[in-house]
Amino acid sequence: MTAVDAPHAADPYRLPRHTRPSRYDVTLEPDLGAASFTGQVTIEVTTDEASDEFVLNAIELDIASVTVDGTPATFELDEATERLVVRPEGGVTTGDHSLHIVFTGILNDQLRGFYRSTYRDTDGNEQVIATTQMQSTDCRRAFPCWDEPDFKAVFGITLVVEPHLLAVSNGRELDRTERDGKLELRFADTMVMSSYLVAFVVGPLEATEWHDADGIPVRLVHVPGKSHLTGFGLDVATFCLRWFQDYYGIAYPSDKVDLLALPDFAAGAMENLGCITFRENLLLVDPATSTQNERQLVADVVAHELAHMWFGDLVTMRWWNGIWLNEAFATFMEIAACDAYAPHWERWTSFGLERSVAFETDSLSSTRSVEFEVRSPADAEGMFDVLTYQKGGALLRMLEQYLGEERFRDGVRHYLTSHSYGNTETGDLWDAIEHTSGEPVRRIMDSWIWQPGYPLVSAKLDGGDLVLSQRRFSFDRDIADASLWAVPVRVRQGDESTDVLLDGDEIRLPAGDGPIVVNADGHGFFRVEYSDELRERLTAEVVASLSTLERYNLVDDAWNAVTAGTMSAADFVELARRFAAERDYGVWQALAIGLRGVRRLLPEEGPSVDGFRAVVSDLAGPALADLGDPADGESDLTAKARGLLLGMMAIQAADADAVDRATAIYAAWNDDPSSVDAELAAAATGVVAATGDADTYERFLHVAQHGDTPQAQLRHLYLLAEFDDDELVRRTCEYAMSPAVKTQNAPFLLRACIGNRSHGEVAWRFVREHWSEANERFPRNTIVRMVETVKLLDRPEHVHEAQAFFDEHPIEQAVQTLEQLLERQRVNARVRVENEDAVRDALAG
Repeated sequence: MTAVDAPHAADPYRLPRHTRPSRYDVTLEPDLGAASFTGQVTIEVTTDEASDEFVLNAIELDIASVTVDGTPATFELDEATERLVVRPEGGVTTGDHSLHIVFTGILNDQLRGFYRSTYRDTDGNEQVIATTQMQSTDCRRAFPCWDEPDFKAVFGITLVVEPHLLAVSNGRELDRTERDGKLELRFADTMVMSSYLVAFVVGPLEATEWHDADGIPVRLVHVPGKSHLTGFGLDVATFCLRWFQDYYGIAYPSDKVDLLALPDFAAGAMENLGCITFRENLLLVDPATSTQNERQLVADVVAHELAHMWFGDLVTMRWWNGIWLNEAFATFMEIAACDAYAPHWERWTSFGLERSVAFETDSLSSTRSVEFEVRSPADAEGMFDVLTYQKGGALLRMLEQYLGEERFRDGVRHYLTSHSYGNTETGDLWDAIEHTSGEPVRRIMDSWIWQPGYPLVSAKLDGGDLVLSQRRFSFDRDIADASLWAVPVRVRQGDESTDVLLDGDEIRLPAGDGPIVVNADGHGFFRVEYSDELRERLTAEVVASLSTLERYNLVDDAWNAVTAGTMSAADFVELARRFAAERDYGVWQALAIGLRGVRRLLPEEGPSVDGFRAVVSDLAGPALADLGDPADGESDLTAKARGLLLGMMAIQAADADAVDRATAIYAAWNDDPSSVDAELAAAATGVVAATGDADTYERFLHVAQHGDTPQAQLRHLYLLAEFDDDELVRRTCEYAMSPAVKTQNAPFLLRACIGNRSHGEVAWRFVREHWSEANERFPRNTIVRMVETVKLLDRPEHVHEAQAFFDEHPIEQAVQTLEQLLERQRVNARVRVENEDAVRDALAG
């Protein structure tokens, strides 16, 4: 094999289009102890154009030999472009050919391609799993292939393994034969699919029995000793498979579903056809001791990945610029499926709350359009963010609500049926929905996905008319942007709702004398600004009659007005006081976010802090007392509200009785987790961390390492960052960099440390000192997430320090995301300058 230095072709990111693979037969034999593997692949291809060579992808593989149609061929590996160039004697003629390649590779520790995952067994011995993560372009690390999404083919996988190991792949196991003391396992062919969906896992693992979901066998694979945590994930999976088949009107496109809980996984989960891989805490859960959020997270992720089996796997984007639609649609479908699975969770309401993180990013000058040009697969890494998942999902929900659920679903079915086993562009979905609905769907959606930002819809009265107008909402008050969107707006007057399309500067509607609610039901992806006259009509009685999401939007819009500089933090506190009668968890979430933001503007102690604590106590205290003790049969959302209010009273209000109550609850949880309400236990854990000492820290460290469930372990791990002691925060940072913390979790622990209200600077200094080590050890996609909380360090010196550091240490795989967090840091610094003195004086008085 010869290495070459220069890129092979003019475009280093796209392979020649004249040769297409149709089938791969892959045989791999991993050596878990040596962290290596041997393999061979036969690829059937069709060539439309005569040439001198075949060009495909390969990297980190040692190619031993290549034959073309049974004849040895010369080859060279271009490391720079990750390409294997094969030159058969006599060149490449048009027609069908067969390439056979023999190679070896490494099981890497970077959580990409074919990699190592490890765990400790009950005797403390390290056990190794060989597993895969191919998206976006890492299948080439496992075997040579045409590693682009539109080169779809059939994959036949064979694994040669030690007899005591469990091995799974995309298809069901067809047969097993003994060979030299090992087992050769052959798996069923996949459907025609993209290379990034190939998966295989080998290791000392256990599997549940198969469960039936309307003829589809489903099971869960896990490390030994965790079978008692599998029931909930399996229940969600079997429900969702039935529900999706009904929704899509298309049968599940494979022969079985394996759900695999892995100890090491860089992402949350991955939609490999029939072989879906997860982080353990996103699949394994004990319903008796977990919070509703922890169970909901498992349900969300299971539903998200199963939704991809159709939208993403069966029909796939042509190139990585379309990855946003894959993920946005799966986000939309996960919420729809979970709303059907557990209606009492009110999942569409909580999703309306979750999209606020997308609003936050999309309010920045440095936001991006939802879809943008992608040249290299690395460019697509920037799409795995809140704009793709939360904004994209919210845009689809807004469209669905505008069209109606049935017309929207008809369009989705038409799209999937028309493009099954193929590749598409974003516009193909809009055209399909437009075809079945008769509405201008492409025109509406193009206005949202091809330009950054979102609108502020202003509402005022002009004579007998309600006038709706739009302009871009931004934290930058000086932004000059004339963008217009085709905005579906639902307006409610009295009991009557009207859907209109605001697709110009303004639109007029007849206005009555009563209260008017713009963005009725709350699903529009925009903020609302009422004139004084219309705001006065929204009396306390009217506000109390609004839905949870509508009330949440009022509070969320107000706090973001503070961030934008059109409302003061002191005025937000006064608005919050008006919600003394509020008992709904969703609205309390918005109040808690805003009040935590106010607290960051105040000193450690003093009259203003006393005043702030009194405000929180006056608000949260009666609400907490009114909710009383946990009761059998109460809703999950009531329990969540109780936990949230306990935490606010203990931490934000510094109420001694609340702290004592939390301490007692945590002690009871330590004695018997099942004896304590899970929501109170989780809240109490946070309180104990925020008020704890070094001895408490040691107890938390023990649970983080040895807790009974993944949720208990992670809860305690991340709360190590909340201790109010600079030495303990520094110790947590050092712990994050140690081998004791998995690299999938360490960046997020450091992020939490930087977010510590009193000692974040300690952690930020630590991360800067260990920057090279972090970049060497942690998955690439987690580096920018690790420093996300730098935006909370909002003094002028922090802003200059961060900008100077990242000028010298750019995050090349997340350039725009880094730019966004630095802009948000500047915005937060401005909010402090504009509000710090005034809110301090207001609360001190």
